[in-house]
Amino acid sequence: MNHIELAHDVWQQVPAYRGLVGSTMPERFEDLPIINKHNYLLTYPMTELCRPGSMDEIHLIGASSGFSKTGAVFWPKRPCDEKDYIQSIENLFVNAFHIDRRKTLCLECLAFGMWIGGMQLATAIRMIGLTEKYPFTIATPGLDLRTAVEVIEAYHDRYEQIMIITNPSNIPIITALIQSKGIHLSAGTVYFPVVGEYFSESLREHVCAEYGHPLERTEVLRTGYGSADTGEVSFETERAIRIRKFFSHRPELSKQLFGTEDTPMMLEFNPAAYVEILDGHIVVTKDQFIPLVRYDTNDCGGILRREDLRGIVPDELLDPMPEQWMYVMGRADNAVIFYGTNLMIGEMQQFLLNLSSQEGYGGLYTVHEKVEKDISSFEFVIYTRGTEHADEERFKTLLVDYLCGNSAEFAFKYQNLSRSSDRPLITVRTADISQLQGNLKHRFVI
Repeated sequence: MNHIELAHDVWQQVPAYRGLVGSTMPERFEDLPIINKHNYLLTYPMTELCRPGSMDEIHLIGASSGFSKTGAVFWPKRPCDEKDYIQSIENLFVNAFHIDRRKTLCLECLAFGMWIGGMQLATAIRMIGLTEKYPFTIATPGLDLRTAVEVIEAYHDRYEQIMIITNPSNIPIITALIQSKGIHLSAGTVYFPVVGEYFSESLREHVCAEYGHPLERTEVLRTGYGSADTGEVSFETERAIRIRKFFSHRPELSKQLFGTEDTPMMLEFNPAAYVEILDGHIVVTKDQFIPLVRYDTNDCGGILRREDLRGIVPDELLDPMPEQWMYVMGRADNAVIFYGTNLMIGEMQQFLLNLSSQEGYGGLYTVHEKVEKDISSFEFVIYTRGTEHADEERFKTLLVDYLCGNSAEFAFKYQNLSRSSDRPLITVRTADISQLQGNLKHRFVI
């Protein structure tokens, strides 16, 4: 796409953008303002955010998020905005999951209602089933994960494979429910095309191990990057995942290049999107019903160039890659701020996933900050598979020891502030993950 031509077209045709930029268009693309949900999408009426006449063509209205605390945008869609969507989903399912060759049960475990992501996927997979081209059966239990597992229990032995479309944070809940019911699923037959949030490479390999796949398999979890606001920006491919695995198995190299041992997700660009990295934020320019010019996604990431990695990454991994691709590290606010020290959500998740299975970690945790008399303390709720053997004090010791070993700054602050405080600054509570509902998307920090 030509992002400069698009910017000029949007300035000429879209009233809201012209109002934001002013009566004179800057000569340089880099001088255009950065827009976001608050200063643009939630500020101007919908009729002013799109080109004249566009509102007459809409066939669908959906919300930008099922869980947003910052306000939903009600996005109209035209048929032309979705014309390639069903085909792209069908291509993914055939190429990555071979639904043309394997009798497949596909369950969609996402929020429905107004959230446009759940609506679009439900429509797409039903249309794929209606073509009768594939041995493909769908069910749409939504976030009723217990019902999803009941469907699996009743029908799994009739299918060669099961695809569960969900958020990564729901996978541990589904796994715990399957195990609690004693359902035996053949090794290597369950796959998770996932959406909606960042996940670590450790989680992908953890799920591979749980469901009997070789750890090097890349399609067991597969995702893309984008949102209801931006549409698809980039997508995981086998070759991009293999480079991520290279770094994730060399944490010291990942730390050197990305500043974290939790190797970021690596994805290839959608040609319809133009991506910039500004102050570590992913900024997207893309033409759609509401065209976006320099839209700050509030996600952290960067761009990798093939030649810059020569001598670091083996040529056999680099050569198949395009000239450049992007990496995504999650939300810009995806950290617990412990008295000025960033405790990264992904790194803590990776540590917990790598604990011995005897510890009973169920694959999910949340953090609650409490402020009393101006003193902040942090409660970690660690979800385990059954609580009868969960040792809260041991989890606290393991977690604090890890954080102190990972950050000298944290260790100094924690030890000194704990002495000065009249309450523990970090506490741990355990809970049974099988009692959770699937509503923790983007909610590690509460």
